[in-house]
Amino acid sequence: MGTTTETHDQHSHASVKKYWFIFVILGLLTFIEWTAYEYKPIKDSALYVPILVSAMITKFILVCGWYMHLRYDHKILMFYYAASIMIAFLTVVALGILLF
Repeated sequence: MGTTTETHDQHSHASVKKYWFIFVILGLLTFIEWTAYEYKPIKDSALYVPILVSAMITKFILVCGWYMHLRYDHKILMFYYAASIMIAFLTVVALGILLF
């Protein structure tokens, strides 16, 4: 289990190095979310929600695609995950419009 690509069940898995790279990206996205929440000028600006939403969607795609190995499964499953995140996002937008 080194940095080489391993073959299993007719598909190749990414190397350990690739998983660490995704892990670091997820950590950076989490740091960006935390910074946006803690840094008052960002929190008070119009960029606050787009930063958080884009980081959330990117993290969702990375976790589902890489750590849940969804990219190896049937494509309909990725559609279900994408549809669920879009429904959740649109629900939050609709509630935001109705409540504010």
